[in-house]
Amino acid sequence: MRFPFFISAVLVAILASSSPAPVAAQRIRLKDGRILQGKMLPITGIAESPIQRGSPNEDAKSTPILVIDDNLRRVFVPKFFFVEVIDQAPEQLVIIKPWQNPVRAGGVIASVGPSLRIDPFDEFGRRIYEMQTRDGPLAVVQGITELTPRYAKVEGLRGQSKSIVWDMRLATSSIPNERLAMILEKAVDKEDPQEWLKVVSFYLQAERYRDARRELEEIIRRFPDRKDLQAQVRQLRQLGARRVLKEIVLRREAGQHQLVSNLLMNFPAEEVAGETLQQVREMIDNYNAQSQRITLAGEQLGIVAADIADPDHRKLVMPIVEEIASQLTHNNLDRLAPFLQLIDDSTLSSEQRVALALSGWFLGGGDATPKFPLAVSLVGVHDAVQRYLREPLAYERSTLIDSMRSMEGASVERVAQLIAHMKPPLEEKVSESFGADELSAPGKSENGDFRYLIQLPPEYDPYRRYPTVVALNGAYNSSEQELDFWAGTPEFNESGKVVAARRGQAMRHGYITLAIDWQKPQQYLYEYSLREHEAVLTCLRDACRRFSLDTDRVFLTGHGIGGDAAWDLAQAHPDLWAGVLPFVATFNPVRKYVQHYWENARHVPLYFVAGEKDGKKMSENSAVLDKYLQKRFDTTVVEYLGRGQEPFHDEIQEAFAWMAVPTHRRGRPPGQFECSTMRPWDNFFWWVECRGFPAPVHPASWP
Repeated sequence: MRFPFFISAVLVAILASSSPAPVAAQRIRLKDGRILQGKMLPITGIAESPIQRGSPNEDAKSTPILVIDDNLRRVFVPKFFFVEVIDQAPEQLVIIKPWQNPVRAGGVIASVGPSLRIDPFDEFGRRIYEMQTRDGPLAVVQGITELTPRYAKVEGLRGQSKSIVWDMRLATSSIPNERLAMILEKAVDKEDPQEWLKVVSFYLQAERYRDARRELEEIIRRFPDRKDLQAQVRQLRQLGARRVLKEIVLRREAGQHQLVSNLLMNFPAEEVAGETLQQVREMIDNYNAQSQRITLAGEQLGIVAADIADPDHRKLVMPIVEEIASQLTHNNLDRLAPFLQLIDDSTLSSEQRVALALSGWFLGGGDATPKFPLAVSLVGVHDAVQRYLREPLAYERSTLIDSMRSMEGASVERVAQLIAHMKPPLEEKVSESFGADELSAPGKSENGDFRYLIQLPPEYDPYRRYPTVVALNGAYNSSEQELDFWAGTPEFNESGKVVAARRGQAMRHGYITLAIDWQKPQQYLYEYSLREHEAVLTCLRDACRRFSLDTDRVFLTGHGIGGDAAWDLAQAHPDLWAGVLPFVATFNPVRKYVQHYWENARHVPLYFVAGEKDGKKMSENSAVLDKYLQKRFDTTVVEYLGRGQEPFHDEIQEAFAWMAVPTHRRGRPPGQFECSTMRPWDNFFWWVECRGFPAPVHPASWP
C-alpha cells in the first residue's frame, strides 16, 4: 500500500481529531526507484533473527543485507541497493482494535500446514482456519485484534479445546470491501462522532477516498452540529478525483484508450480542483486531436497515393496504403508522424510522401525515408519475412532467405526493425468471449504437444507489444486457477457461461497472461526434467508467434512446485526473462541444479514470496538466497509474518509494482558473460548455443 507523499488539509484536520498511534518506521529509497516503508535493519542472512544490528552505514561485509519490516511482511534486499532514508518520522497509522479474546499462553504455532478450509471473516472479524498437521486436521478460531490501513493482525482466540498462540498478518487490502465495512461497523462506537472519525481516517490513509467521504457524510447527517466537516467532504471529493485521474493515466499507459476516453468523458467535475479539471481537459483534447490525426492520416495517404503519376507505381502501393489506413490506431499512429509533418511540403513528390508513410509503417517513424524504391523494396521484404516466419519447411525457408539477399531493403538492421513492427506471423483471432483462449503448442519431441491458456488484456491490439506473465500452477491448483490469480476471475451466469471479463491486476496493467499446463498427471514434485522445460519454452515460443508479446518484458512465475520450476528456469535460461517471481518455492537439495547454477542469477531479477511459518523453507532456501543478496544480485525476498504456504493474493499489487521497475526488462545481449550449465538441454544463452555435452551425472552423486 502506498500512502500520499503530501499532507492535505483534510488529513491534518481528521487525524488531529482521531489521535492515531505513532508507529516506528522509515521510508527508504532503493536504487531501482522503489520506496519501501518500515523498520530497517542490517543483517548477515535471511535466516538470522531480525534484531537490531545498528545503522545501515555499518560495514557492508558484516551485514550486507537489509530487512525492512512493516508489521505485515519482511522485505530483504541487498544493502547495496539502499540509497537514502526519505523520512525518519514515526508513521501515524490509524489503529482500530476490534474486541477479541486472544490466546496469550498455550501451544505455539511453529509451522502452518497446507490449508484445508479458510472461512471468510464475519462481522466481528472472526473466522475458522483449518490446516493439515502431522496429527490430522487442526481447526483454529482466529480474530482480528488490530486493524490498520496496511495490515490486519489476526490471532488465535480462546474458547477452543486447544489454545493456540498464533499471530499472523494479512494485508488489509485483501479483505473484501463489504466485509471490512462490517468489521469497522462493529469495532467503532458510532454514537460518538469522535470515535467514528477514526473510520474516516482509516479509509483516508488507505486511499479509499469514496469510502471515507461516505462515512464523513453520514457523520454530518447523524450529527448536524458537525457541519464544520463539510470542508473535509470537499477535500475528499478532490482526493477521489485525483485517484481516478491516476487510474486513467495507468490505463492509458496500458493501451486501453477506449476505456480512458470513456472515463475522461464521465470524469466527476463537482467540487474538483481546477488544476485536476485542467489536466482532464488537456487529456480529452489530446485524445480528440489524436483521433482527428488518425482520420486525417488515412484520408491523406489515400489522396497522395492516388496522385502518383506512374500507374505501375500507383497500382503497386495502393493495396498496402489501404491496409495501413484501415489499421491505424492510437498505438501505431506515430509511425506516420514524418508523413503527416511533411504532407504539405511542395518540394516532395507524391512518391516521396508515400515512401515516408510506407517506410515509417514498416520500420517506425524514426527511420522513415522519402526514397520510393527503398520503400517499395520494404513491401517485398515484409512479405518474404512474413512467409519465412510462417514456413514449416527448412528448405523453403532457405529459399526465402536467398531471395531476400538481392532486395534493397533487406539489410540485417532493417529486417530487425521490420520484425519489431510486424504483427505476429501466426496472428490468432482474438476471442470474442470474455474468457481465456485454450491453445495447443506443437511439441518437437516424444513428449507431444502442450496445452496452455492465454488471457489477453482489454483492447488488445496486435500492433502494440504487451508485457507478459507466464504462470505455472502448483501441485494443488490448476492452470485455470493460476490464471485467475494473475488476471482475475471472470463472472459466470447460471448456465456456466462467462458474462463479464476478468478484472484482475494483469488486466488492469495491460499484461498478457499465459498459464501453462506443464505437469504430468498426479505430479507432486518438480522433477527438473527436459519435459518440464520443454513444456514452458514451447508454449512461450508458440504464444510469441500468435500474439504480440513484448519479449523484453516476459515475467515467469509460479506457486508451490510451479515456483520451484520458475526458480530453476530462471537460472537455466536467464536470457529469456525480464524477471522471475517464485511464490512459496523451495529447491530440492538432492537435485542440486539450483545450488550449482546460482551464479547465473546475476543475469535475471528475482522476487521471492514466502510465509514465515511455512516449515523450514526460509532457512533451507537461505543457503542460496543469501548468496544472491550478499553478491548484490537484483533479488528481493518477501516474508509474510505468521503465514504458511498460501497463494499470497496480498502481494499481487506489489509484484506488479516490481515488474514495472524500468530496469526489469531484458537488455541488449552482453558482449561476454559466464553461465553454468549441467544439463544437455540448458545449452543456449543469448547468442551462444552448445552441443556435445558429456553424459549427465545424477545430481545426487555431485559433491
